[in-house]
Amino acid sequence: MIGEKNEDAYSLMIEKYSPIIKKQADMFIKKYPNLNMDKDELIQEGILGLINAIDSFTERRNCIFYTYAVLLIKREMLKHIKKCSCSKNLVLTLSKSISESVYENELFLEDTIYSKKDLVEEVVLSNYYERLLNNFKYELSIKESPIYELRINNFSNKEISILLDLPYKSVDNNWRSIKKKLLDYIQQTS
Repeated sequence: MIGEKNEDAYSLMIEKYSPIIKKQADMFIKKYPNLNMDKDELIQEGILGLINAIDSFTERRNCIFYTYAVLLIKREMLKHIKKCSCSKNLVLTLSKSISESVYENELFLEDTIYSKKDLVEEVVLSNYYERLLNNFKYELSIKESPIYELRINNFSNKEISILLDLPYKSVDNNWRSIKKKLLDYIQQTS
């Protein structure tokens, strides 16, 4: 099915990977809230990334299709985000008054400003944990890797079993193994 230029195959793969694309779009919207991006646009870009993955994937790449597809989905979404953030009038479209209400509960922008020290500490900690989790991916087997990626993106075991065409029990057992490996890995690196 992968590599074939078949409309039914594209439709089936888009349907199968749509939860992943939607989760990635949500993740980028949360990660870049100041860009005011449209979720539907990100989803469209993700679908284009998936189509590119379907067209260009070969077994010789020495990876599973899921990993390759997620990489291309993220890449297309990031290209779109970069394009949106580089527009000429971005500063004007994104600017808000510091005393303008940000949320419905009357939280003002000036109430959310961090001190430089707090911000630096938060960035250092978040970068440390992000690197730790990214490096941990390389400790996993080929079967565990996509399960781990989906779980850290808030997919349930049931959703993962459907997406990866694995029995639920297999996904559950692999997730337990991954958690044990992660605890060991954290203890080793600390």
